[in-house]
Amino acid sequence: MVPEVLKLFAKMFLIITVLTTVFFYFLAIFLGPALFYFTPQGIDASIQHLPSLPVWFFTIIGFDIPIGLDYGVVFLFIWGVFTVSLVAAWKLRENFHRVIRESVVRPVKKLFSNCLFAMPLINSMTLITLLVVQSFQEVGGIPTGTAPLPGEPFLDFFELSYAAVIEEIGFRIIPIGAFLVAYLFWTKQKVVTLSFRQKLKLFVMAPLFPDRAKRMVGAKTVDEYGVRGGISLGEWGMVLFTSITFGLAHFLLGGGWEIGKTTSAALAGLVLGLSYLVYGVQASIIIHWFFNAYMNTYVLFSEIYPIATPLANAVVIFTVILGILGWAAIVILGYFKLIRAITEKGENKEDQATSNLPISLQ
Repeated sequence: MVPEVLKLFAKMFLIITVLTTVFFYFLAIFLGPALFYFTPQGIDASIQHLPSLPVWFFTIIGFDIPIGLDYGVVFLFIWGVFTVSLVAAWKLRENFHRVIRESVVRPVKKLFSNCLFAMPLINSMTLITLLVVQSFQEVGGIPTGTAPLPGEPFLDFFELSYAAVIEEIGFRIIPIGAFLVAYLFWTKQKVVTLSFRQKLKLFVMAPLFPDRAKRMVGAKTVDEYGVRGGISLGEWGMVLFTSITFGLAHFLLGGGWEIGKTTSAALAGLVLGLSYLVYGVQASIIIHWFFNAYMNTYVLFSEIYPIATPLANAVVIFTVILGILGWAAIVILGYFKLIRAITEKGENKEDQATSNLPISLQ
């Protein structure tokens, strides 16, 4: 009885923390443009001219696109992408509100079938992992450095927001998406015959929603087979390749990052790549937005309006606590799973020894 009560308490705590974090996410989505377009400092930044935009393809090819637009126009598009990603995370695979409504009777594992439900834990636990890695590196004399930013708060905010979108295009959508298109078209088409309309749909779906595209041609999906069975060896190879190049790019392209950033960025790239394969492009964009712009939104808000400082502090503290509790839950569950496996193994040996005893007749 007691373990069941504890499980129910833990599940309710998880649901409450997820709901609170999702509220903070949507509040940040509202605050970002509000700060950029309705504060004096934000307006000054938004009307500045942006002559060109840097673009990276296939992780290593980079060039500038001359656009001749103001910062405010591009910022609106970028935050539109973030908004669409959050809405997609709410609706796709399973509606967020349906998962919450049925959360009490569902197993905990089934709650994470919705992308938006999973995002708070993935983001917070990844943050804790990166902080620990960077701390150990700093102690060992391996510096992380700082992001090469203009130094003006709103232009920094723009640069970080822009990087969250353009890096997902260049490091996840294009390289992994191109692999998936080739893999699904030239490998699985031998088994499944597709019409021209289906081929066109598959071509669009593969880079955006890999699991859905794989389902179209009968390939193993993460939704049905889990991460181990639903991600092919080639996909693992592409995730590792893009993660390593993502880490190296932060250091080799110059700026303020040091060699220590290679490790943390590669780890973040691994989480981004796997989340992209499991949930779709909206997941990797939300994670990147979380690290580049989410908490920076509240920090910027508190700098302009000091009365909001407690809110900004609460968001940071809440995120850190959620990440620590997430890892603590993983450790505890892993411990009990190990104990159960050892116990079952011992019982099997005892049963085998008993079955080998000679039968005496009386």
